[in-house]
Amino acid sequence: MITLVIPSYNHINYVLGCIKAALAVDLPGRKILVIDDGSTDGSGEAIGDFISSLSDSTVEFISKPNAGLVSSLNLGLAMVDMEFVYLVASDDIPEAAGIKKCVDKLIGSPNAKFCIGGGYAFFDQLPEKRTPIYGVAQDNFFSLSVDAMSRSIFLNYPSPILLQSTVFRTDALRTIGGWDPKLMLDDYPTFIKLLTRFPVRDVDFLYVPEVSVVGYRQHESNSYKNVKRQYFMVRELMEELAPDYIQRKAIGRVLASYVISALKSGDFATTLAMLRASKFMHVVAAIPAAIGLVGKKIAGRSN
Repeated sequence: MITLVIPSYNHINYVLGCIKAALAVDLPGRKILVIDDGSTDGSGEAIGDFISSLSDSTVEFISKPNAGLVSSLNLGLAMVDMEFVYLVASDDIPEAAGIKKCVDKLIGSPNAKFCIGGGYAFFDQLPEKRTPIYGVAQDNFFSLSVDAMSRSIFLNYPSPILLQSTVFRTDALRTIGGWDPKLMLDDYPTFIKLLTRFPVRDVDFLYVPEVSVVGYRQHESNSYKNVKRQYFMVRELMEELAPDYIQRKAIGRVLASYVISALKSGDFATTLAMLRASKFMHVVAAIPAAIGLVGKKIAGRSN
């Protein structure tokens, strides 16, 4: 019925906990596929030893040379032979009950291609403090009309929307061609393609944020904390996927958002690097977006 795919890279402190949580998923035919992407911290050996100790033929371990997350995701998708697939980063905690609820909801909605559940963010230092990963921004986004969503996904995308909070029908991911090796991001381009192909809520897809599907671990090595790297990856994505009529504005919004983020943290070197690397038209397009973002923050403080 379902395969849980766990791509892993240098997460020796977390990956075994992720696998143990995945083992709790109680669904017919459940399989677990762990893919180590050439880890250098000993986690590959630890995973192999742990899985060998299980004597469980439903858990498979693949160790491959380092080629990046997208490579691991595409390999996992190619190996899945179940109707449903769940993908979770090796530093996160899959919630067995929530995964099962999403599968049940998809079975009850046979035309729906994926079920976006909710979850919580947490820090190891404060495990009891849990913050919902989705809120008003995501609720508003998924309440839009199809036409409005097709624009908003490029101009006002409510980050995050996570692969690891979502259960997919395997054929949906194969329909969109899996992950593009040219793009380093995993979540955002996947949902752009899925919501373009399957755009109608409660028909093509389900959104149930009250169902907790994942514990989203926050730590210092989270990739989203590298502002400059994130900006260039998202800009690359916009250049590849955003329609021509909206592309310049979309890239301007992205630039404005990351510039403000860098300035808030006092990182002027990153701000200058992003501005210098951006085309003049993108800088110009970013100005009204930046003013709008600052205005929203000021309005929020005054409420």
